[in-house]
Amino acid sequence: MDDARSRAQRELEEEAEHLTGGPGVVASKTQARGSIAGVVVGAVAGALIGLIVGVLFFEGALGITVSVISFATGGATFGGLAGGSFAPRKKLEGSEADN
Repeated sequence: MDDARSRAQRELEEEAEHLTGGPGVVASKTQARGSIAGVVVGAVAGALIGLIVGVLFFEGALGITVSVISFATGGATFGGLAGGSFAPRKKLEGSEADN
């Protein structure tokens, strides 16, 4: 029990040493990497969904363009939050599986 706790404590300390920050944002490196990957994947997925919705429900290039941009922005936001949230958990689960 103490070995697992000390290992978890070391991992937390190591993660805290590698913080990245910006205006109003403080995140670990793992969170930042997951967030960036999530933004990219979410933007692409959102743009594809927006293209489908735009073609089905709107006429003309303006409606399709607005739909693609709107869905891409929403997808990027969701992807960034999800990626930043789940990346550290995956890393932790992977390190616990090594035991």
